[in-house]
Amino acid sequence: MKGVHGTISPPIQSRYVRCLEWLIGLHGLAFVVVFPFGPQQTRLWHPGVVGIALLVAVYPLAVVIGGLLARRQPVLPVNVRVLAVLAALGFLPAVLSSDYFTFLAGRAVGGLIGGFSLVALQRALPPTAIASASRLAARIIAFGLPLCIFAATVTDWRVAFLPLLVASGLVAWFAPCRSEQVKRSPFCLMQEPAPAALVATAALAFVSGSYLTVLSGFLVFNTGHSEFYITVALVVGAGLGLAVPALVAALQRGLTPRHTLTVILVGSGLNLTALLALRTPLPAVVAVGLIGCFLAVNGARHLALARIVLPRLTQEQMTTHQTHMHLAHHGGSALGAVSAGWLVYSLPAGGLTGMGSLLICGLVATALAWVAGARAF
Repeated sequence: MKGVHGTISPPIQSRYVRCLEWLIGLHGLAFVVVFPFGPQQTRLWHPGVVGIALLVAVYPLAVVIGGLLARRQPVLPVNVRVLAVLAALGFLPAVLSSDYFTFLAGRAVGGLIGGFSLVALQRALPPTAIASASRLAARIIAFGLPLCIFAATVTDWRVAFLPLLVASGLVAWFAPCRSEQVKRSPFCLMQEPAPAALVATAALAFVSGSYLTVLSGFLVFNTGHSEFYITVALVVGAGLGLAVPALVAALQRGLTPRHTLTVILVGSGLNLTALLALRTPLPAVVAVGLIGCFLAVNGARHLALARIVLPRLTQEQMTTHQTHMHLAHHGGSALGAVSAGWLVYSLPAGGLTGMGSLLICGLVATALAWVAGARAF
């Protein structure tokens, strides 16, 4: 990458990449960490299922808005340390919040700041570096989530955001103190090289956002288990997720891209159908296993799509596509969270009885993801 200071040396570029990896992972963790808090926040504030869904949806929606603001700048002055500090400050409102509405506002502010800073950092990196930035980010989410949930369960939900604030502050402290004038065309003027893949990503994120918004409620209120088992389910999901990259790689060696995606999405549909069992009391091992499998399959779907699409892009196309994928994923997640809240709330019986409606929406979105993914080949 060239800026006002010339070409960035490989060591500095490596620090750029590591900074971006950690911030993507920490802000991704800030998005998903609220999913298990539904039971605890229901006891505290009684916001109803729609209120919980809004807490989930407001963050990714704000990320999209902040990312679009950064994307539209044709010439963007990029000071990596300043952007890293800005991204770290995005966690502060959640840590300081005291009630439902301050937490909701804090989520919106954090998403807006995070979306802008992350897209700006992506523009400061060469295309080949962005593709690798998601690897460490996925591990941060997988292993950080159970720890944050455990801390929040035994103390207070705000405690889950404190390690995110500390970790992002350390990233900002060690970030390269170097300012670049990134002169690139605004993303809004760049042609998306794989638009069908964006549709598939948004559809898969819709499924994830809709189910994760209410799964903790089904586990606690429907099947009758304590909130401790939310942490257990997340640990099981993280453990099963370790096998996902090897499984997807094995499928890709033996099957065509379209068949690989078909196998994974059929498995996803079967997994969604199995979650219908959460409508009634279940043994803990069964309920935890179902949710853990959902988390692992969720990671497999996105990984399979990325491994199929990314090798087909040129280096010049990579930056635009990865940024658009980031925004599409958050947009689909926000829509899924809102839809889940509305579906469960609108049922005549009330309460957490909406697994059948969620299943229909999930299967339709999964089918849409397959059609769009097939067009991306």
